[in-house]
Amino acid sequence: MSFTTIDAVAAHYPGFQRGVAGQNPSDAQIQSWIDNQATRITALCVARGYPLDGLVSANPQAYALLALINELGAAADLGEALYSLLGPEASAQGWASPNAFRRSMESMMTELQRGDYDKLFVATARTGDTAPAFGGTAGQETDAADAEDDSNLSFRKNEEF
Repeated sequence: MSFTTIDAVAAHYPGFQRGVAGQNPSDAQIQSWIDNQATRITALCVARGYPLDGLVSANPQAYALLALINELGAAADLGEALYSLLGPEASAQGWASPNAFRRSMESMMTELQRGDYDKLFVATARTGDTAPAFGGTAGQETDAADAEDDSNLSFRKNEEF
């Protein structure tokens, strides 16, 4: 399951001509890069428990995020191939550096793995907000005044031993 298209990836390199005889890299190769990056993204999403079935219609914002990550990764792969074909002395023809795409993609993958986008995929996900969830105290999920639920019974204030 890919999240982006060959057109979206190739658009990052305006001088790259598709549909010409002897196109190198071929559309099949670009699609392979897209699929490879999509596999990494899917594996990470499954590991985090994100529902991917019907994501396009059920959650277009989450799908757009995954499409962007997929696009950046495949664009980095395409850019590396194009730059290797041009040689080190060739001008970049106004193209973006594939390293910039790779850094952006890897940064977003790290954020995805860390759970920064959990709330986007699962509305009931807990977040790292500073505001307490469910009215707890300083992020604590229990009532500090309830002695039975106090997780720190050994160090109570005004306690004599």
